[in-house]
Formats: sequence, structure tokens, C-alpha cells
Amino acid sequence: MSGSRIIGLVSGKGGVGKTSISVNLGIALAEMGNEVTVVDSDFSASNLGVYLGRYDHPVKIQQVLHETADTDSAIFRHPSGIKALTSSNEINMVEPDTSNFRNVLEDAAKQSDYVLVDSPPGLDTTVETVMASCDELLIVSMPTQTSGINAAQIIEKAKELQKPILGTVVNKVEDDPEMELIEREIEMMTESNILSQIPYDSHVKKSLFENMPLLKHEPLAPAALEIKELAAQIDGQQFERPSFAGIRRKFGKLRKNISGQ
Repeated sequence: MSGSRIIGLVSGKGGVGKTSISVNLGIALAEMGNEVTVVDSDFSASNLGVYLGRYDHPVKIQQVLHETADTDSAIFRHPSGIKALTSSNEINMVEPDTSNFRNVLEDAAKQSDYVLVDSPPGLDTTVETVMASCDELLIVSMPTQTSGINAAQIIEKAKELQKPILGTVVNKVEDDPEMELIEREIEMMTESNILSQIPYDSHVKKSLFENMPLLKHEPLAPAALEIKELAAQIDGQQFERPSFAGIRRKFGKLRKNISGQ
């Protein structure tokens, strides 16, 4: 589509929740009326299919990169409303040729308003290729010293590549200033603005266990609301948090329990 945006979600270390945010941010953008495709570029430790509810598709991104399949055949529509292009976990597929990765993203963008690229963690040649192939970057971190240092490294690389940085998303925030970095400290360490602070939320783990993305499993959960607000920021829309979200969430849980009896 004309004007489509290719955004890479990158992090300096693993375990920050980047894949979960990629999926749920995609769903939030789709719920705002956008066509969204999420692309898995973590070839050595793919988890995108798991966060989509262990959803599998026979054609993987490695086949497209090796030119044994075309992009359209690898992209599938997920029940949540987003489209996805997943990666294979087979050992012989962990180091594909990524020289035409940008072409794959451009193919996906032809039918999308947003292409969200779930990048592998760290900073190796594959990550650098992924970053260089995206138009914009969204940094995902946590409020810890190590995460902040790794985020600063990835931001420095983004600057070398002259890639626009939308900002930093701080995930799994427990709001404990004695144990966590505060917003000002993270901004000083990374030299980037914080777009969103997503709270630690047990609903995320539960939704993964029940094979359903958070925004579909518990749309009024604190983390879900924060991701929806982040999506609104990126899409240039206003977001109004629903009134009495906590009470409505409890009533929703009660209805689920009753219907399950």
C-alpha cells in the first residue's frame, strides 16, 4: 500500500517481551482499521507462531529468502485479524541468506498499512541486516541496568545506520524505584524518549498458556490498555481509556467462570 510503514521492533537482549509486543501492537493497530503484517526475523529462536497461539503455516520466511516460495504464499491471515509471516525452527534454517530481506518486507508492505518486524535480540550481522531493512525502529527494553545498557548499544547502531527511532518501550514495569530504573534514568542512558511503559501483567503469561494473544484474551488488562495507547500514538490517534476498566475486567472474568461451569 502507498504510505505503508515498515517498523522494526528491536532489543539489545532477549527476554524483554519483544515478540509479545509485536503481536499485540499489531492487533491493536488492526483494531484501529489498519492492515497489519507481522514478520518474524528471529531465525534461530522463532517464537512468533507461539504467541499467535501455536499457529502454524507450512510456508516459512526462510523459503521466501531462499526463493523456493513467494512472499504471498508465506503470509497468512490469523484469526486475530493481523497477517503474519513466521519463521522455521528447523536447525538447517537458522542461518538463511538475508540479502533479499528488504524485498520480502516491501512485498509484505504492498498489502499492508504497517509491517512490524520482530527482530532477534542482540547485535550481530543478522540484526544489523534487519535494522537496515526497516524504515523506522522501535526499541523494546526493561527497567533494568543491563537492559538499559543493551538498549543504548542498539540505539547507537541505529544511529550509525541512520534509521529513525520512534522511541523506547519499557516493558514489564513493576513501578518499584528501589529495584528498577525510573523513566528519566532510562532516557538519559539510551538518549531516546520513552513512548510507553507497559506494566508487568500476569495476564500476559496466562494468555500465552491459553494460546491466545493478550489483546484477544484479556483486552482490558493493564498491559493490553497500555499497548492500545502505544498503537494510538504510532497511528496518530487519540486513545481514551475505558471507564472502570478494572471493574469491567472482573465482571468479564465472572461471566467466563459462569459460562465454563
